[in-house]
Amino acid sequence: MAKALKQMLASQLEADLDTSPNGMMLIDPGAMTMEANEAFRKDLREKAGGARMRVIHNRTATVAIKARGWDGDVDALTATLTGPSAVVYGGDGPIPIAKVVRDWSKKQKDLKVKGAVADGEVLVDADAQALADMPDLEQLKGMLAGAIIGAARGIAGSLQAVYGGLARAIQARVDESPAEEGGAEAAE
Repeated sequence: MAKALKQMLASQLEADLDTSPNGMMLIDPGAMTMEANEAFRKDLREKAGGARMRVIHNRTATVAIKARGWDGDVDALTATLTGPSAVVYGGDGPIPIAKVVRDWSKKQKDLKVKGAVADGEVLVDADAQALADMPDLEQLKGMLAGAIIGAARGIAGSLQAVYGGLARAIQARVDESPAEEGGAEAAE
């Protein structure tokens, strides 16, 4: 391939990765049929918020990843670029992408995760695969809302118990003391 074309492809991939600030995932797509490839890409678009997959030459991907400048061991990530490679990026970020890849790897046994970048941190091998087990943004929002509501519910229950106890104590005091009207009549 001509050097100018390789540079253009690398700069185009770098620009695509710049539009995906949350990160990306490197995979070995394995031997997929055309129908499976289309279905996989469709699942990425639908389940990962519009994520895209680009099969790319390893050297071109290496140049684009190093130029992108993520934190961490980028050399360890680019060292995984052997054999067939694809970059999955965009959408809702690397966690939903990892979930789709995990689901597909159950059907496509030769689909493998090589590495990932999540919020600027470079992950390789098992760390990249662990992204699929993490809660995504919607699940985190639900967990946070549940924690806030649970705490508020506990405070409300405690306040209700305190005020209820206070009301019962006042009522008991009223029931124990003689009525003032009756006490005033008896004194006359």
